[in-house]
Amino acid sequence: MKKLSLTLFLFISSTICYSQSNKTDRLKMEMNRYVKNDTIKINKILDYISSLNAQGLEKEMPLLKDALKISKELRDAKRQILILQNLGLIALIQNKIDESIPYYLDALKLSEATGNKKQEAYTHYRLSISYRLFSMDSLRLFHVQKSLKVATAIKDSAQQKLSLLQVGSYFDAHKEYDKADAYYNKALQIAKEQKDDDLKYEVLSCKAERLEIQKDYNGAITINKQLLPYYQGIKSLDFEAYTYSVLGNLYTNINKKDSAYLYANKGLLFSKKHSLKKELWDAYRSLYISHYKFGDYKKAYDYKVIFDSLTKKTYNRKGLLKVERARMQIAQEKKDALDKIEELKKETEAKRIRNLQFTAIGFFLLLAVFLFWTNRQKQKANKVLQEQKDKVESTLQKLKSTQAQLIQSEKLASLGELTAGIAHEIQNPLNFVNNFSEVSVELVQEIKEERQKPKENQDESLVDEIFNDISQNLEKITLHGKRASSIVKGMLEHARTSTGEKELTDINALADEYLRLAYHGLRAKDSTFNSDFKTDFDEKLPKIEAIPQDIGRVLLNLINNAFYATKGVKNPLVEIKTACVENGIIVRVKDNGKGMSEATKAKIFQPFFTTKPTGEGTGLGLSLAYDIVTKGHGGTLEVESTEAEGTTFIIQLPITIA
Repeated sequence: MKKLSLTLFLFISSTICYSQSNKTDRLKMEMNRYVKNDTIKINKILDYISSLNAQGLEKEMPLLKDALKISKELRDAKRQILILQNLGLIALIQNKIDESIPYYLDALKLSEATGNKKQEAYTHYRLSISYRLFSMDSLRLFHVQKSLKVATAIKDSAQQKLSLLQVGSYFDAHKEYDKADAYYNKALQIAKEQKDDDLKYEVLSCKAERLEIQKDYNGAITINKQLLPYYQGIKSLDFEAYTYSVLGNLYTNINKKDSAYLYANKGLLFSKKHSLKKELWDAYRSLYISHYKFGDYKKAYDYKVIFDSLTKKTYNRKGLLKVERARMQIAQEKKDALDKIEELKKETEAKRIRNLQFTAIGFFLLLAVFLFWTNRQKQKANKVLQEQKDKVESTLQKLKSTQAQLIQSEKLASLGELTAGIAHEIQNPLNFVNNFSEVSVELVQEIKEERQKPKENQDESLVDEIFNDISQNLEKITLHGKRASSIVKGMLEHARTSTGEKELTDINALADEYLRLAYHGLRAKDSTFNSDFKTDFDEKLPKIEAIPQDIGRVLLNLINNAFYATKGVKNPLVEIKTACVENGIIVRVKDNGKGMSEATKAKIFQPFFTTKPTGEGTGLGLSLAYDIVTKGHGGTLEVESTEAEGTTFIIQLPITIA
């Protein structure tokens, strides 16, 4: 991972990090002053974009999309390519690999169509990076070899060096070390000819990682000690700190206690001095490993507590105290409530006895009058009661009809919200199907070219390798085709009326699907909507007997409400978590929105109660969800919420297998 971070760091540094903040401000001012949508406007946008760092670049996706629109209107292919490459990079930085690939593919088509070989080589290289992160090795190798071939043909030495490192890294990952060394040696030869120390030390870094994997710790130590002066010279603080921790781990592996402690402590002091959070975690982890290895368990435990606390996973004393105080407060509130209930019971009983006494006295005085009056009013009362009964029956019939219409409207509304999300979900696998198909066509063409050679010059191993790649591509096409089919099937299942029949259901898959569909549906409905989301699914969660359409509607309603609650919140986030409990499972839908008051929580599951503006909600969503979970599946639906902090809905469903 560190080597990949270095590759991305060098790439970002070489493409967008050129200027100081004052230059960035000046370029932004010039860009904003120029209002005409022409080539000059695009150039000003690209100049501003190139001056940003990675964090700044990530925020300017809308600006680049505007520039792309202008360049398309002007039919400016050259600038379209640059904009598409930057959009792909931003998606990659945001870890949205599936979104980065279409941008790069569009840039590649334009480069090939316009004969821009330099951008063609570069785009092939960026695609190989994306496919590497997507774990698609055959496509990764295909694109990086294309990049190397084009860069070599046009003598683009800068791109040639990057591509050589990527091919070497590919063969390293597949333990084909001889092939990897062949490419590394070519890169070193270029580095020597051009006196390129950056390339030289990048190759050394790759070899150091390989030696560590092969447990040649002494060899890895030698190379890392060569890397230290280089990182110090270029003032790469994070890699210098990281290398200290790596050396601490390597010396631990060869049982050299003093050296292990020395380098791990150097990493700790250096990270603290320069406020390097990730490298500080590496240093504490190195100290924990070395002290544990050499039997100093007390210090090892202390270091482990610290690096665990830095990850916010296993140790958070303040959080534990806060939870404990909350539990005590809830217990006290329950006790106070029970005391008040008991007191009210006593007061009610006393009042009841007094009322009975007064009633008994008045009863005998009024009995005669009451009987006389009752006899006279009997017929009149019967007539009035019959009229009221007819009115009540008519009203109830209208209410039932209205309720049925509202319930159907709620279901149709949820289906409408899914439509845009489903369209986006179907588009992704179709993009992959198109991509794999195009690549397969090129591979078939390569086979044809190979077959046209004289038989003695034909490389059968290459043909076999290409056939294997085509086979893998066809498998991917089938996989993504089935994915698109399953999305359509899921939509149809959501739309049709529930049969009421339960079947074994994977709640993890259901939650993941509806989370993504709800997110994309809301994005399509409201372009200003934006929220992060994450999942924490229990991989050992068993399938349960449930009605998928009904549970899907429940999840969709809760997820939509969670996204709605995060509007206007800084750093909005929706989380879904599943867990297995005794005789059942739990699903939690959590948001960091504005939360609810106690009065709102008390009414939240009542029919027709809603906090949304008029016209935006029927007030039936949570009521229907509650009935589906409790009456339809024998489970529970609860809510936990704190104003200004957020809300969590908790679904508990029993495991009932026939």
